[in-house]
Amino acid sequence: MIGRHRHAPTGDSGSPEGAAGSAFDTERLPTVALVGRPNVGKSTFLARASHRFVETSNAPGTTVHVERRRITAGGWAAWLVDLPGTRSLTDRPAGDDPFWRLLLDHAPDAILVVADSGDLGRHLPLVLACRELGLPVVLAANLTDEATAHGVEIDTGRLSQLLVAPVHRTTGRTGQGVDAAMADAVALAWQRLEVRDGQRSPHATAPASIFPFQVERAIAGEAGTIRSSNSLGAAVYDPDGLLAAVTGGAVSVRGAATLRLGDVVEPVLWQVAAAWTQQVERHRSAPATTADRLATLVTSPFPGLPLFIGVTLGLFATMVVVGGFLSGVMASFWSATVSPAMTTLVTTIVPFPALATAILWAVDGGLLAMLTIGIPYVLTFYVLVAALEDSGYLTSAAVLMDRVFNVLGLPGRTAVPLLTAAGCNVPGIYGTRILATHRERLLGAFLVTLTPCSARTAVVIAALAPFAGPLVALAAFGVVALITFAASLAANAVVPGRQPALVLELAPLRRPVIRHVWAKARSRFRSFVIMATPIMLIGSFVLGLIYESGLWVPLASILGPITETLLGLPAIAGVAIVFAFLRKELALQLLLALAIVQYGAGAATLGGFMSSAQLFVFAIVVSISVPCAATLATLAGEFGWRPALGMAGATLVLALGTGAVIARALGIAPA
Repeated sequence: MIGRHRHAPTGDSGSPEGAAGSAFDTERLPTVALVGRPNVGKSTFLARASHRFVETSNAPGTTVHVERRRITAGGWAAWLVDLPGTRSLTDRPAGDDPFWRLLLDHAPDAILVVADSGDLGRHLPLVLACRELGLPVVLAANLTDEATAHGVEIDTGRLSQLLVAPVHRTTGRTGQGVDAAMADAVALAWQRLEVRDGQRSPHATAPASIFPFQVERAIAGEAGTIRSSNSLGAAVYDPDGLLAAVTGGAVSVRGAATLRLGDVVEPVLWQVAAAWTQQVERHRSAPATTADRLATLVTSPFPGLPLFIGVTLGLFATMVVVGGFLSGVMASFWSATVSPAMTTLVTTIVPFPALATAILWAVDGGLLAMLTIGIPYVLTFYVLVAALEDSGYLTSAAVLMDRVFNVLGLPGRTAVPLLTAAGCNVPGIYGTRILATHRERLLGAFLVTLTPCSARTAVVIAALAPFAGPLVALAAFGVVALITFAASLAANAVVPGRQPALVLELAPLRRPVIRHVWAKARSRFRSFVIMATPIMLIGSFVLGLIYESGLWVPLASILGPITETLLGLPAIAGVAIVFAFLRKELALQLLLALAIVQYGAGAATLGGFMSSAQLFVFAIVVSISVPCAATLATLAGEFGWRPALGMAGATLVLALGTGAVIARALGIAPA
């Protein structure tokens, strides 16, 4: 353990309050940056250090936002920053800026580099590049369980001598070695902070140069240029921001020089990494593991594609069976116990019948919709997807489907945000930041809006499975997939450009850990409830006012030519489709309420006033049409209102066009 001489505040940094509301706010704490290649387990380190769940999915590119948390390690407090996965300091994992700029913007006092023990040769160049910045570095040789299973052992003592830095064997999933690595990183960060504050004399041992003479001379020359420019002050032109970083102490002069000479330095780093790997790696004969054999199968066209189809169908069938059962149980319980009591309470307190009914729309109908759709379908979906993520299967599926993306002319990395969008479109849109260009991000975001999220999936299943059968619901998803395919082809024709191949850090297949699966599902469902419940309540209240005031009648008349003539649906279905913009789950609630007014008590179920063909068209239009308010706001925040409204308009045209064609094919609309 590294020695420490200054008392640091400890406190409960692992509490949910995290960054606010404690005595820490008045203390100057050092910052430790978590750095590593994609899918190496950085977020697991952050979760274990802060004792709070972090979004991890074994799908590279999922760390797009920078996560910053206050932690304690070895009794010392610090900020821990989880940065996006990167293959080098000059890589651009989260936008147009190189990774080193994102790193230096957080001015870390130490860097904890997480590497794969079983693939050290590909991870050491990043470690060496971080070491050249002049910052303390700790190496966590992670995934040691996987490395051991493949017959790979690391001589951490020798590697520590070569790096002149602490090296720890770690296994993030079990916590082995994580606390020790984190404690060393925090201790080094405190030492550097004390040196910068003049409270400690510097005594670190500078590592010997690893560069050949010609490269070392180039680095020295560039460092001299930086020193000269830095001495001239603020008037010097600083296009890359490195002079400011040097002045602020975020990087050494030599470190800044290596960043500017990245193209020259990087090949040498790989050569040194290969040589050092040969010195520290020990290999023994090990039979191929079951996970290796499965990985070969799931990434091969055969049987990979049939397995992928089977997994998809299994996911769908589980949602139908489990979600349908839970939805029925909760609806019966609510109707028998909560709803009567709530109705009595509201009608007693609120003297105005119309207002009381509108409030009941929110607190009774809105909460019922959340219980019968949110928990049964959305939570079930999150649990299933979390299990697939924790198993590592989703990255294998992304590699498998890269061939399909290439046919469509799409970047292979688009698979990652699309997989995320299947849960919720909002993080899927944020996930498009991993794409290389603005054009690719726009195209990826458009495809995200066409991807059925868990809410739209729940609407399709709830509308079709009970009345038309699971096969019809499956057919609806097939239509949506075809529309997405056609839109991709059109986008490829309209927007030319070379599409790069998919480059993913393939996660090893492993047995899901139940507590990890539940933590992921619970965290995502909590975010869903926090975001959806206010919209559900407010939207239901507004719909109640519209319903009680009769404003829906003229709106239905206005929409009649589109709803009845174009789509072959009842006029009231158009009102439900419009207000589904607030939240897609509201479409079914409003449709049923309007149907009871329009057709009487016999329309208490969807099948009582709409045929299977009409339900099919309704589900398709709701699934494809204008994204919900939260998704539209996210699009506007990422790209501006003009592109956001353009995407929304395109989805509306696709939805109406598809609905019209299907309605005529099924004979429910005039030809």
